Amino acid sequence: MTKGTQQSRLDNVSKNTVVNGEHDPQVYFHTGSATLLWVDAKDNRLFIQEQLKMTALLEKQKKAQTALDKLNFEMLTQAGKRPQRAYDSKLQSAYQQLNDANEELKAELKTLTAKVPEGELLDENSKESAIGLMELIPLQNTEGFKSTYVRSDKIRSHWRRYKLSEVDKESGEASFIKYTDKEVTGVDADGNETKKTVRTGKIDPEELSRQLKEASHNLKIKDELLEDSNVVLTDWAKKMNKGLTWPIESDKPEDESTYHQYVDISTQAQLMRYSQGAGLSAEFNPLHRKAAAKMEGHSTFALGEAKASAELFIPDRLGTALLFPARASAGAPGGVCNMGAIRYVINAVLSGNAGASLGIELGVEADFSDEMAKGYGIKGSPAKLTPPPPPGKRRVNLTLPQPDVKAGGEIGAFAGVQAGGNVSGAIEWFDPHPEEDKKIAHDSSKQIVNKEKEFTAIAKLNLGVTAQAGAGGSAIFYVTYVNSRFRIYCKAALCWGVGAKGSLGFEVDGNSFAAFMKGFMYMLRNVDYQKLEDMMHPGSFQSLCAIPIILAAEKIQIGVDMFDHLEDDINGILRQFNQALNNEDKRVTLMNSINANPDQLKYTPPETKGSIIFQLMDVNALDIIDQRNQKKDTSKWGVMQLRKTAIMLCFKWVQSKADYNNVMQHMTARPAAEKGSIKDNEQALLKFLGMTEFGFMGNLSTQYQQNLQTLYERLPDTVDPDEPFKPIPHNEMEQYIALISNNHNSTTQMA
Repeated sequence: MTKGTQQSRLDNVSKNTVVNGEHDPQVYFHTGSATLLWVDAKDNRLFIQEQLKMTALLEKQKKAQTALDKLNFEMLTQAGKRPQRAYDSKLQSAYQQLNDANEELKAELKTLTAKVPEGELLDENSKESAIGLMELIPLQNTEGFKSTYVRSDKIRSHWRRYKLSEVDKESGEASFIKYTDKEVTGVDADGNETKKTVRTGKIDPEELSRQLKEASHNLKIKDELLEDSNVVLTDWAKKMNKGLTWPIESDKPEDESTYHQYVDISTQAQLMRYSQGAGLSAEFNPLHRKAAAKMEGHSTFALGEAKASAELFIPDRLGTALLFPARASAGAPGGVCNMGAIRYVINAVLSGNAGASLGIELGVEADFSDEMAKGYGIKGSPAKLTPPPPPGKRRVNLTLPQPDVKAGGEIGAFAGVQAGGNVSGAIEWFDPHPEEDKKIAHDSSKQIVNKEKEFTAIAKLNLGVTAQAGAGGSAIFYVTYVNSRFRIYCKAALCWGVGAKGSLGFEVDGNSFAAFMKGFMYMLRNVDYQKLEDMMHPGSFQSLCAIPIILAAEKIQIGVDMFDHLEDDINGILRQFNQALNNEDKRVTLMNSINANPDQLKYTPPETKGSIIFQLMDVNALDIIDQRNQKKDTSKWGVMQLRKTAIMLCFKWVQSKADYNNVMQHMTARPAAEKGSIKDNEQALLKFLGMTEFGFMGNLSTQYQQNLQTLYERLPDTVDPDEPFKPIPHNEMEQYIALISNNHNSTTQMA
């Protein structure tokens, strides 16, 4: 994964120009404890060296990351135009420089401890129990504020200090920050107004000045220092408060914790600000707008709240190709078929030590454990990165295990830290043949290269979605049906690549169902169905095959509310399927639905089509003479013409003779049940279609039996894996379904 330099919604902060000499004394303000710290000239020289070291190490890593991002961006825009060998040497060097910079930074941070007391300025005396990263603001002879960061064990215990006020040891809240409760209104999924009481907090510059003035009387601080301190800390308060614009309206967060807008001076917030570069030069400081992450989407950092937001395209904007064993008839090289490319679009709001770990570590860990029941969390994980294949050439074999990375050498501050953050996003599939279909949306607003406009979301990562216990086992990519949703579970390594562990679960909702079915049909067209269980539980596949039939039989429209009308588990779906077709009235409804809109079967598996044919053939003597099954405007001889028409239309989107045979062997009462004999099932179908038809009558009879055989003979043997799904030509279908009048409304038949 490439992490981009972040861009802030804040204005450029004032430049901190230190005008005192290197050997002059300095007074620092420790934000986390509201403490003034005096450092004499001799000690300040060494103290500044420590500050510069911490700044330089982080800046070196950010610089290496930015260089890699720029190279990846160039490779993306030149994909297919320049040979990969033109970048190999540069890419190896860029990754090596990033890994080296990361090792140097971590070597200095490894002594930091996970638990650091709140509201205290730690020093060398506390190093046995805790070492934290202290956020300090120089106050003397400076213009504007700039944060600087030092390890607490580098602060000498004999240096003078004075607390302006107490900071709460539990919450880290200070008296110079005014906290209030605010009511936030919203709308829930049912359209009802919701109200939430959330906490807000802003620095009160007047209270801070009052505390400084009181300190000046007690300590006999010179007026010049008091004036400098007021200017710097007022500037600091202004910039910290200005960052309280979280969340922005378009974020629409579902986790109410993101509504809590307050200046955070806790130990974790201090570390988070450091990790994001709040103390770096303008080129790499997120508070300046001089650099943006071209490889990523939007990226923001809120100073006061110490929260970062980023949109990531993983592994890159052109995605990863999924490889899977091919069925023998596919003729795929090496017996492996390409199921198409997917990419992950992840939106994350991060804070605290989990967010800081992502700013420092190169790897990623995802978590969907019980502790993350409200959503998914991520955090940084130790890793050395290696150059992946170039954009558009990345592949993963879904049958090869991807064990979780066992990371070592974790920085103490991140040890045991629970993955966190407000994380959402989607799996997007590369649609090789986009079409004018309002149910399948392609968002072209995010594209950098033209190929991107063909990606469409097939499943979303939502808060409140917890993983099914044991779902997919060790599978890299696994599809299941639970709680009225199809869910796709992915190893984090498939999302983030090297250095990632854990899994993420994505949910197919009503808005993405059509795109999911299209993508899944392209994926399935050439795979070995015997191996399919490695990617999808048989019961879930049965649900996938049954749901289109339920939708047709119960007149359920594909869309946001469709899953409200479907049972919530596999057994429930199969019961609903049986109930949807348990009498002739319901089978007539299914027949009418197919006749009115055969295109609803375009992206359905053979098992679905075969089961529909079986259901339409399920008749008794009364059904044969039921007028609802007869055409009323035809002069051709033959019973149940509407029923037979619906059966013929089930073949409109059959792609080849191999596909036809697959439909035949799956003519079962329940979709995706045991396979039957192609020969026996075809004979049963031909017998049904030939009911009351006589060859000697020629065109006076509907001749469905003969027409089905003609349809089969005209089909190609197989189709190329990259071919779009094509219907049998309209004029051919008119012949097959016995339309007899040029004035007949074929739109109804063929819609």
